[in-house]
Amino acid sequence: MYTVAVAIVTSTAYFVWLIWIHPLSHFPGPKRAIASNLYWAKQFTSGHSHQSVRSLHDKYGDVVRWGPNELSFACVDAWKDIYDRRKDGKVLIKDPVFYRKDETLRAEHIVNAEDPERHAEIRKMMSYAFSAKALLQQEDLILQYASELREAIREKGADGPINLVNFFNWTTFDILGELAFGEPFGSLKNRKTDSWIAIILDHMQSMAWDAAIWKFPLLHYFQSWLTPKAVREGGARHALESKKKILRREREGPKSDRIDFVSYILKKRDELLITDWQLAAHSNALIIAGSETSATVLSGLFYYLCKHPDVYAKLKDELRSHFSNANDITAKAAGELPYLTACISETFRIYPPIPIAMPRVTPEGGCTIAGHFVPAGTVVGVHAWSITHNPKYFRDPDSFRPERWIEKIDNLEASKPFLTGPRMCMGINMAWIEVRIIAAQLVYMFDFELDDNNFDWAREQLCYVLWDKPELFVKAKVFSR
Repeated sequence: MYTVAVAIVTSTAYFVWLIWIHPLSHFPGPKRAIASNLYWAKQFTSGHSHQSVRSLHDKYGDVVRWGPNELSFACVDAWKDIYDRRKDGKVLIKDPVFYRKDETLRAEHIVNAEDPERHAEIRKMMSYAFSAKALLQQEDLILQYASELREAIREKGADGPINLVNFFNWTTFDILGELAFGEPFGSLKNRKTDSWIAIILDHMQSMAWDAAIWKFPLLHYFQSWLTPKAVREGGARHALESKKKILRREREGPKSDRIDFVSYILKKRDELLITDWQLAAHSNALIIAGSETSATVLSGLFYYLCKHPDVYAKLKDELRSHFSNANDITAKAAGELPYLTACISETFRIYPPIPIAMPRVTPEGGCTIAGHFVPAGTVVGVHAWSITHNPKYFRDPDSFRPERWIEKIDNLEASKPFLTGPRMCMGINMAWIEVRIIAAQLVYMFDFELDDNNFDWAREQLCYVLWDKPELFVKAKVFSR
C-alpha cells in the first residue's frame, strides 16, 4: 500500500511540475499533450496529425506546446529563427531522436546527419551533382521520361480510367533510380511498381510508429518486438538490395556520360572513408527525398486542377497558346509561364509534400524564436500544414487559388516546402525542373477528368511523415487541335 501511495504522489508531483512549473509551462497547449508523449504518439500514428496540430494552432495561437518538451510554431519569423543562420551564431541541430540512423542501414546520410560541420561536408561532396552543368544533363533525362510517361498514359488511358498516383510514382522513382543507382527501376516501362519502391510505399505508416516508439526512453529497446515482422523483413531486404545496387554501379561504372548523384560520392569514398552501407544510405535518402515528394506534388496538382475547371481551363489555354507540340516544352520554356508556376506554387502551399514540422533542438543557453525565449534542449519546428493554412498569411487558406502567387497580396514567405537555410533541400532546382516539365507536357497533351468527381482525394489521405496517398483515378483524353 505504501508503494502505491508513493507512486501516486510521485506521479502527481511530476504532472504538476510538467504543467505548471516546467520551463515551457507558460506556452499554451492541451494538458493531455503536456503531461505525456502519449498524446503526441497517438496523433502522429493516427495519420491525422497534420489536422490535429492545425486545430491546436487555431485554438492556442502561433506557438503550441504539444508535447512535454516540444513546441510547434506556425508563424513566418520562426522559419529563419529555427532553420536559417542566426545573427547570434547559435545553431539548432536536427532532433537526434527523430533523425536517428536507419535501423537497417545504420548509416549517416545527407538527411539525418546531425552535426552541422559533418552535414556541410556531405553537402559539399554532393553539391556538384546539383550544379548548373549537372542540371542540364538531368533535364535531358527528365524529358526522356516525360515523353515515356505521355505515351504510357495515352496507351493505358485508351482502355479506361488510370491511377495517376501510380504513373507519377513510376516516373519519378525511375528518374531518381538512374541518378542514384545508375539504373532505373523499370516501373514505367513495365507499368508495375518495383518491389524496392513497394516496400517504401507499403510501409509508410511504419515511419510514424518508428518515430513514436523513440519518444519513450524504454520502448526503443523493444523495437524489434513492437515492429511487425513484415516491416522488419521488408526493411532488411530493402537495405540489402540498396547495397547491391550501389555496389553494382561502383563496379560497372556509369552507363552514360551523365553526371549522376553518386559520381562524386564515389570519388570521395576513400578520402572520407565512406562505407558500403553509407553509400546505400546516401542513395536511399536521395531517391526517397527526390521522387516520392515530386510524385506527391504532381498528384496533388492534377487533383486540384480537375476539381477546379476554371483554373484548369486557364492553364490549358496558357500552355496551348504558347506551344504547338508537347516536345517543345523544356524547363526554360515552362519556367516562363507565370500561371503554370502559380499553379505549382499553390499546390506546394495547400498540399505540402512534407506536412509536418522538421524538428530541431534548441542550443545550450536557449534562444529566441519568433520573439519567444525557448530554453535549451527543447524540440521545435515550423508545422508546414498549419502555417500554410493560417488565415493570417493566406486569405481563404483552404481554397486552391493560384492567383494569390500572381497578385502577391498574401504573405507568400509563409510557404517554404523546401525549408530554408543551410539545410534547405539541395534538390530544389531539379524538383522544379521535373515538376514543371511533366506538369506542362501533360496539361498540354491531355484533358483529364476525375473518374469520381465526388471523391475527396485530398481529405481521404493520411499523413505519416509523408503522405499515404490513395489512388487517383482519372479519364485521360488526348488533346487535338
